[in-house]
Amino acid sequence: MMLLSIRSGLMVLLLAVMGGLSGCGGEEAVPIATKGEKMPPFQMLSLSGEMVDSQKLFAGKVVVFNAWATWCPPCRKEMPDLERLSQLLPADKFIVVGLSVDNNLEDVKAFVREQNVTFPMFWDEGGSKISNPILRSFRFPETYILNAEGVIVEKVAGAFPWASPEVIAILKVIQKTGKIPPAEGEAAQ
Repeated sequence: MMLLSIRSGLMVLLLAVMGGLSGCGGEEAVPIATKGEKMPPFQMLSLSGEMVDSQKLFAGKVVVFNAWATWCPPCRKEMPDLERLSQLLPADKFIVVGLSVDNNLEDVKAFVREQNVTFPMFWDEGGSKISNPILRSFRFPETYILNAEGVIVEKVAGAFPWASPEVIAILKVIQKTGKIPPAEGEAAQ
């Protein structure tokens, strides 16, 4: 009986310590964007100052979600291609969304104006609310492809030829099947 009491006491102590360690700082656990899982929901700040719910914006569409910065040369280079992609895809089935991690909102606004970016653009000051804690993005650009159910089907690090016919064909397959098509020579899963 004494042994059972000691074990129970140790278990309570262990759980208390683990609970205390996991709760240091009083912060809630933040869900992480993981390939093969649904994109965690978050609120994004538009360049006009409006808060937008990611789930509502992304709902029912294949999403090309690009985290970028004005100070990043590859990001600047691929932005015209993302703009072309947004114009080539039907808006009822696809959406291209930008998330700037710049520290200065005015820099983002100026760049978007200069580049004539028309797709939805949001600001995550210094990457502090979305990019670092949820996306775990620290090198840019980084792009997430979500299917119409909100599942992350691919994560692309670095600049990419987004408006190429091959990429558009892949996005259309994702829209129809919810999956990335197998590469040539690979069996379908």
